[in-house]
Amino acid sequence: MNGVKITMADTYTIGQVAEITGISRDRLRYYEEKGILFPEQNQDNNYRNYTIADIYMILSIEYYRSMDLSMKDIRKVWKSGAPDDISAILEEKEMELSAKIKELQDYQENLRIGKEACRQVRENLNQFSIRAMPAFEVLGEISDFRAFTEYDEIRSRKEKLNGKPIVNSLKRRIIFSERGVEDTRMLITRDICSNTRDSATIMKYDRCLYTVVEDGVEKGDILENMFQKSLQWAKEHELEPLGLVIISMILITVDKDSVKSFLEIYAPIIR
Repeated sequence: MNGVKITMADTYTIGQVAEITGISRDRLRYYEEKGILFPEQNQDNNYRNYTIADIYMILSIEYYRSMDLSMKDIRKVWKSGAPDDISAILEEKEMELSAKIKELQDYQENLRIGKEACRQVRENLNQFSIRAMPAFEVLGEISDFRAFTEYDEIRSRKEKLNGKPIVNSLKRRIIFSERGVEDTRMLITRDICSNTRDSATIMKYDRCLYTVVEDGVEKGDILENMFQKSLQWAKEHELEPLGLVIISMILITVDKDSVKSFLEIYAPIIR
């Protein structure tokens, strides 16, 4: 070691203990403030004197802090000392960390989805193309995006939504014919996952007219305008629509106190 010279002694200064353990003086003082470390204090100069037992306690603290155990949990470990009791405390912490890891993974996945939404808007806004619609599972439905009194239907399925926000969990299904819109509902959905049951209601279309449009409360009936443009584009390209449209809000923001969003539209085609 460099710096403080370490020799075997009955007591050690805080500087020597910091050198021995690699734990900063501030951290050692913090342990003392938390009431988990009790070095003796020299009455003549108020310096702390650490015994060999204190150093073992510090090493024990470091051992359990490496597992992210709280000071409270470390006290529990020390109070019992029995391997079975210690194991139970560690298992409880492991479960807590697993839940936290799952939460962080959900955040990471939602970040990926958000970045992908930005790319889709940038590359496909008001542009038409043909592509497959990714499969999704229908968990339920409500009458409209603004039917807030029905949002219990979404909250009751929170666990199944795997950390997805409401915006990414709702898709508007529009059924139309030559007479116009026949029916419209909001579907509560989630991506296909490993525990999706064979009996689940799955929606998937391999060939769809695809576009992205901007929507906003003050922009009028953008969807009606885009609906007409989509039909015209399909007609020009000799495509026959199935009579179904799936609309997802993929991005939402606020611009000068006005909410605006970007909608991803899939309209399945027969040929």
